[in-house]
Amino acid sequence: MGEIIYDSYPNSKLLGAMRALTGVRDAVGIVHGRSCCHADSLLFHVLTSPNDDIRLVGSGMRAQDISVGGHRKLSLAIRSAYKEFNPALIAILVASVPTLMGDDVDGTIAAMERQIPCKICSFPCAGYQGHMNEGYEEVLSRLTQYMIPSSHISDMVNIIGFKSDEPHGAANLGEVKRMLADQGVKVNAVLTSSSFEEIKTAPRASVNVVLGGDGLGCARLMEEQFGVPYVTVPYPFGWGQSIEFLERVTGALGKKLNQEIISQEKDRIKEKLQKVYTYLQGIYGLPAAVVGEGGRVFHLARFLSDEIGLKIKLLSVASKNPVLEEIKREDSYFEELFITPDHFRMEEAIRAKDVEMIFGSTAEKRLSKELNIPLIRTAYPILDEVAISDMPHVGFKGIINLTEQVINAVISSS
Repeated sequence: MGEIIYDSYPNSKLLGAMRALTGVRDAVGIVHGRSCCHADSLLFHVLTSPNDDIRLVGSGMRAQDISVGGHRKLSLAIRSAYKEFNPALIAILVASVPTLMGDDVDGTIAAMERQIPCKICSFPCAGYQGHMNEGYEEVLSRLTQYMIPSSHISDMVNIIGFKSDEPHGAANLGEVKRMLADQGVKVNAVLTSSSFEEIKTAPRASVNVVLGGDGLGCARLMEEQFGVPYVTVPYPFGWGQSIEFLERVTGALGKKLNQEIISQEKDRIKEKLQKVYTYLQGIYGLPAAVVGEGGRVFHLARFLSDEIGLKIKLLSVASKNPVLEEIKREDSYFEELFITPDHFRMEEAIRAKDVEMIFGSTAEKRLSKELNIPLIRTAYPILDEVAISDMPHVGFKGIINLTEQVINAVISSS
């Protein structure tokens, strides 16, 4: 048997900042560093996002630039990015080499802003400066600097903490908007899956809806600076958490939940699930491991445990977020918890648990093959599967789709 090499789990500040920025539809990210930094980020972006919307370029630094500084290459990259994309925002993601060199990025930006009619900002993203969630949070918080004070519009909310490259991201966001619209709630801006102009007008909303705790720092800044209150909601996996999501949002707006709509949704879901009742009985108690990001994985595991009836033997959090400690206290729906584990030790723990199904990302594919058990792809990054159909994992529609996936995975593996 050949030697097995475990690459570290993708958890860099650069990747987190990139994920936030590429969700701003008319922004361009420039990775200022060696070509390898840009190539790694671009690979993840291309394989996890729509291929017709790639807005991540590199400054093209080479070894010879280390002695003289990278300001000339960065200036050329900014000018080229503006010419090619005509963006509303250019964000410089400063990687390790120019950081260690002490490259004058701020001076370069100041010079270029006099030449280009575009907002330009920078973010420190050296490998030693933080993890993925820190990069994501920093970008969202910085976006508040561009927001315009406004009077609030009733029954209008912003969604904060949504990642457009999450599995089934477009379908998930569509389902969230549909559920809110059925309750008379309009979505103003999505941080980040909106234009820069929409983000600038985010203070128009009456309430910020923070998904799973991601983007909490941004929500707090908006409350301080613009008077927009926020409510933290569960990622709406399953029936119970979809109802809780809607109750918290409508409650924050001073509205009552439209029970007629809820009743219609319940009848539709019940009709669908009755068709597979025997299969649901058959998978009850199936031991499973769930791997994913802190803002989503707890809520996914709760749905799988409480509503499908799986036994969650191990819950592994790949990237922490600000409300992790609060969620951890409610631990009755999983047996063991790993937080940002070494990937090797996590795999060893999954083997020891003798699970029969894994919910995770492409990073768990090799292990699922080794154990000969199904892998349901529910976590970032997914590099070996595409999702272009309108099949959300969240909300009322997501209940049917995820249940179907689980049942079919068990049937096909037997």
